[in-house]
Amino acid sequence: MQWSLGRIMPTINNFMKPVSVYKIPRLDKEDEPMPHLISYIPLKHQDEIKTQGATLRVHHTPGHTTDHAVLELVEEDAVFSGDCVLGEGTTVFEDLHSYMTSLQMLVKMCPKIVYPGHGPIIEDPLPKIQHYIDHRNQREKQILKVMNLETKKFFTAMEVVKAVYKDTPQHLHPAAAENVTNHMHKLLKDGKVVSQGDRWCLVHRNGKL
Repeated sequence: MQWSLGRIMPTINNFMKPVSVYKIPRLDKEDEPMPHLISYIPLKHQDEIKTQGATLRVHHTPGHTTDHAVLELVEEDAVFSGDCVLGEGTTVFEDLHSYMTSLQMLVKMCPKIVYPGHGPIIEDPLPKIQHYIDHRNQREKQILKVMNLETKKFFTAMEVVKAVYKDTPQHLHPAAAENVTNHMHKLLKDGKVVSQGDRWCLVHRNGKL
């Protein structure tokens, strides 16, 4: 779950007194200014919100956005996954490296049930979460395989798309290029590629081009 002011303002405007909003601060930029009806209370990883019979534990899960969090209903081994894991399809993300780390965190939490921000309830969540991880790992292997064909070449994202997404209609290639770019930024953090502007090249095993 992440901050989206426009979605909650109609509800907040129904209240005639200030409303407390709890959220994790963004890491990449300042949060939006709060309207006068909102009292902002920052959260951090592992904070707990308790009420009678229920404990919500906050887990910071960046990736979709830098301020995304999932909420664990401790008493039921359940997770409210927001946009980290969806009931149908896959989510978009700002940072694939962080997103993969967040997915691994969810696997270790081993929830019995997941209530996503979009789509149906997931009653057997671990296979779905693992599928998200496996899908991204497989795509990364495909990208590296293409780059290994010309180890000294600096590739554009679209050059990789044309090799990896051969069966994808051409009008979808720009969206595929965004995915490839996200993978390249992850590989850069992993120390597997270097960049020159919007081009990417493999790092040799000795760390030199």
